[in-house]
Amino acid sequence: MDVLEPELIWVNGRCYRFYESSAWKNIHTSAPYMEDKESVCSDEESETSIEIVPHNGRFKHTFYVPKIYYSYIIGTKGMMRKKLENETKATIDIPKKGKDGNIVITAADHKAIISARHRIDLLVETSRKKIRYTHFLSIPLNKKGIIDNYNSFKDDVLEKYGKTAYNIDETLFQASSKLHLTIGMLKLLDDNEKKQAVNALMSCKEKIIDSFLEEAWPINIQLQGVACMNDDPTEVKVLFAQITRNEKLQELVDKIADYFVDIGIMEKEYETIKLHATLMNTSFKHDYHAKFKEKFDASEILKVYKDTLFGETLFNQIDISELHTATKGNYYNAIISITF
Repeated sequence: MDVLEPELIWVNGRCYRFYESSAWKNIHTSAPYMEDKESVCSDEESETSIEIVPHNGRFKHTFYVPKIYYSYIIGTKGMMRKKLENETKATIDIPKKGKDGNIVITAADHKAIISARHRIDLLVETSRKKIRYTHFLSIPLNKKGIIDNYNSFKDDVLEKYGKTAYNIDETLFQASSKLHLTIGMLKLLDDNEKKQAVNALMSCKEKIIDSFLEEAWPINIQLQGVACMNDDPTEVKVLFAQITRNEKLQELVDKIADYFVDIGIMEKEYETIKLHATLMNTSFKHDYHAKFKEKFDASEILKVYKDTLFGETLFNQIDISELHTATKGNYYNAIISITF
């Protein structure tokens, strides 16, 4: 990162400069990021919309953040909280470990409370970037015809190429019950955020999906051919089934993704969603080293199965699925599933 052009992070309409350090890159194994006082590029003394009330001759501000952020705000041995309190002249009370509740800031004046709140907001925003995804917007493809064709493909590949030379074995393959398309990845860190996402999908159905389908129904999803995520077919980590181009399907999926981005529940990664159904992935392997280091030779698979038809299904369902919850023979747990 160029220190002369640091990343700018906007939090509640305020701009902050974020200087990434080696400690921040290793946030899961080291102390949480400690922002420098000079990194704030907006006026912390400006007017703010937060509620501050009189309290025992001082002032108090109460607000909620998911408990997953508490460790970042407290820091190793409480050093982050001490730093914030010393620099802002405020007292910061945080619920005990494992407990839900509100953070309470008290101080002698409004300025100290506003400063402490802005610092905590920045910590939360920057910490969120490093927290893993928990859920995803999915279109289930676990239909009998597609599953049967996929299993035939899997058996054929293992029989022909399940040799050491290709580094292909059964652990590379997606479970047939989990076949899906992904519209977008989500970080839903507590029940409040899950509820927001559930409400967002119901609202999206009313405002976007239903009206779109009045003109475009039905929309079919056809899976045909295979492709990989990189240019070298002998060094592949992910191989997927391609989705036959369907302008209406693509347009609707992009509208759904944009809706979630616009209301702040999902981050925008691409201008348009690349729909694909993952069939083989080294991350499915059980061995930790293999998940991240190993690759396989898909050169022959890409040639032989370039036109393979895996099947077709009606686009009539979207789930908010929870990662890592699927079991053998079952699809991912859903916090909401809508049909249309």
